[in-house]
Amino acid sequence: MAGFLDKFRKSIVSSVFKGGIGETDIQNVDDKIALGVLLWIVAEADDKFLPEEEDKIKGVLIAKAKATEKDISIVLESVKKAAQQRIDLYTFTHEVSNNLAYNKKMDILEDLFRVACIDKELDNNELELIRKISGLFKISHKDFINTKIKIKKEAGLETFGL
Repeated sequence: MAGFLDKFRKSIVSSVFKGGIGETDIQNVDDKIALGVLLWIVAEADDKFLPEEEDKIKGVLIAKAKATEKDISIVLESVKKAAQQRIDLYTFTHEVSNNLAYNKKMDILEDLFRVACIDKELDNNELELIRKISGLFKISHKDFINTKIKIKKEAGLETFGL
């Protein structure tokens, strides 16, 4: 991935990965950090970042991005630093989604909803941010709605008013 992630890697990843990062690890790190950043900014959208949200992000990164227990703290530190930079969401999601299959984008959408619903509430700011990311990923409105309903049910939330 070029652009934002190149700049990010130079400014943040190199400071977090003290021993440096090999060329073969760059794509793997980019993918983990990109997913983590999207999850993190959704978790922050309601202005109440809970430890459960960070735990959920950590779990998603371990399960879906194959982050190891050994490097999860480094990845999370990179994600936090990237999220603090207040990224340009349009540019960032464009770069992230460029090489992703539709089903991978759907997996990310589900995880975004899971993080947002971890506190048993889907805040309007979280919902609108997820809707924006979904649109930038070019996910159909029908798939967006079905995913929202699915994850709200999974989280035990009312689905009235969808």
